[in-house]
This record gives sequence, C-alpha cells and structure tokens, in this order.
Amino acid sequence: MKKQWISIANFVVLAVILVLTVFLFWQVRDRPSMQILVGVLLSVSYVAWGIIHHMMTGNLHPKIVVEYLLVGCIAITLIITVVWM
Repeated sequence: MKKQWISIANFVVLAVILVLTVFLFWQVRDRPSMQILVGVLLSVSYVAWGIIHHMMTGNLHPKIVVEYLLVGCIAITLIITVVWM
C-alpha cells in the first residue's frame, strides 16, 4: 500500500511540474527568450524527476537515463525551433 502512495505522489509531482510550466510559459508569452528558459527548466525538471522516480522504484539503468536525457534534448530542440520561428 505504501508503494502505491509513493507512486501516486511521484506522478502528482510530475503533474505539478507540467502545470506550473504551462502557466509560466503563458505568463512569458511575449518574451521568446524567457519561453526558451522555461522550456529548458521543464526539460531539466522532467529528466531529474524521471531519474529520481526510477531510482525510488529500484529500476534505474543507464538506458533509462539516456532515454530521459534524449527526450529532454528533443524537447529543448522543439521548443527553440517553435519559439524562434
């Protein structure tokens, strides 16, 4: 039962990170450089959350770390491309 609550708490933290980022992205909608900063912070937070989540569940492997890093890099690339185009 305790493990289930920890899992729920992990996903609540992820949801808060994502909702807060959407709010911040909307708040700086007129400043592209700040939007990119918010996007980079989202990516860093997502990668950190993923690594911590897998560490807590006991299945952290180098492949998982690389996967989260690649997803974060792709997200940053997409945000930069969309904001500056």
